[in-house]
Amino acid sequence: MSRLQKAIIVRIVLFAAVFLSGCVGLVRIDLTGTWAGTLEWTDGPSTGFTSPISLDIVHEDRNVSGTVTLVGPGSEPFVLTISSGRTGARSITLDASGTLDSVTPSIAVSLSLDGDFDASSMSGTGSQTFSGNTYSFTWELVRTSGPPEE
Repeated sequence: MSRLQKAIIVRIVLFAAVFLSGCVGLVRIDLTGTWAGTLEWTDGPSTGFTSPISLDIVHEDRNVSGTVTLVGPGSEPFVLTISSGRTGARSITLDASGTLDSVTPSIAVSLSLDGDFDASSMSGTGSQTFSGNTYSFTWELVRTSGPPEE
């Protein structure tokens, strides 16, 4: 084998090693499952207050669907349906909406989450709108189940 051929082979092997090492971080994480944690209000009348939040989600390709469960007045849980959810390499954005029926009259509620994730946790910022008012919060979740075995 000539010197030129050896040099070409070494360059190909080095290029392949560099290329493949860059792909390791791009392994897709399936977020399907149940996630539980807290949100902490950063403005409004409940600034500093923490409240439970959970997600029950299905993650297909880059799309996220499912539900968000929050706690309302009287510690009664209420469920919002995810109307749009997307993931990036390690980021998630979702919008959910529903109705808080435990009060009279019932109140339309919408929620937006924006954050980052890994295989076992998510965190970020968000906002919730109800009665014409929008309030901000930070949130943190950990995986409690899933993804399903294949």
